[in-house]
Amino acid sequence: MHVLMIGGTRFMGRLAVRKLLDQADKVTVFSRGNTKPDWWNDVEHISGDRGQIEDFKAKLRGRTFDAVIDTQAFQREHVESAVTVLQGNVGRYLFVSTGSVYYDIGFDFFAHCPFKETDVDWGSIDYAYPEDVNPYGVGKRHCEKWLQENSTVPFTIVRIPSMLGEDDNEERSLWWSQRALDGGPIVIPAENRGVFRCLYAADAADAWVRAIKMPEAANQTYHIASQEIITIEHWAKLVIEAAGGESELTLIPLEFIHKQEGLESYAERLSRHFPCVHDLSKAERDFGFRTTPIEQWVRSTVHWYRDHYEGEDAAGYRHRTAEIAVAKKWNAAHNQLILDG
Repeated sequence: MHVLMIGGTRFMGRLAVRKLLDQADKVTVFSRGNTKPDWWNDVEHISGDRGQIEDFKAKLRGRTFDAVIDTQAFQREHVESAVTVLQGNVGRYLFVSTGSVYYDIGFDFFAHCPFKETDVDWGSIDYAYPEDVNPYGVGKRHCEKWLQENSTVPFTIVRIPSMLGEDDNEERSLWWSQRALDGGPIVIPAENRGVFRCLYAADAADAWVRAIKMPEAANQTYHIASQEIITIEHWAKLVIEAAGGESELTLIPLEFIHKQEGLESYAERLSRHFPCVHDLSKAERDFGFRTTPIEQWVRSTVHWYRDHYEGEDAAGYRHRTAEIAVAKKWNAAHNQLILDG
């Protein structure tokens, strides 16, 4: 196959390109070219900024591809421009969406556990951007709505959960690994104990490549996520064990955390106060979706950050002393309450 990757020079996209090349597929990458992975000399590169719509269309007009993997579409105009310029010249368009499409629309995760791909009423959604709402999930909803209602190209939509793994560009993996590796307590809001699924980046890349090569996946929407359903306690146990086992998880009410100096904006982006369990049966049936055992990839991820990471500290790590102090303060008060009876 000849596959166009829009974006794809970091994290999941980088891994998907490597997998395509290993399968002897030809790859063209459309990106700004700021990051050059180790496969850079093995692909064709089209230099451009996805946000510049007319330039994007001009550089792809007349080009032919068997499939497109689009990791960089964040608003309706992005998918509209891609489909418009490639119609008649591409066999499949894979749009990387997100579980965030369910947020901010009154979706009841407790009543839908697990939740299916069909549990969104697209007819009730418009193209507005509500005030005080994260535009990321809204924009992804707009992209999905446009594809389902207008696409003249066969498409596949994959909704991903929180992504983790080596060189995680959202830094969730760094957030956990750095704290576990320093051996200090890890503070999590006590309210955030909903069960969830996350996903290893290499498994996401594998799913994308499988989906574009399966006829059954045309004009379909899929959830892809880890096959394990876990709690934040289970997740913390895996990370801490991979880091050497010295840390411990401390659950503290968020209101109390935010009252501590330096922790007024404390946030951890993996745990949630509601269940977030994707139904995976459709992807398992249509293109044989499977995931790496979570113990395996958590261990390799933590070890990668221990042995290879050379970047900046994780978000909020400059207040690590305050995190450790609030954990000690909370545990001391808790123990005193037990003693007092």
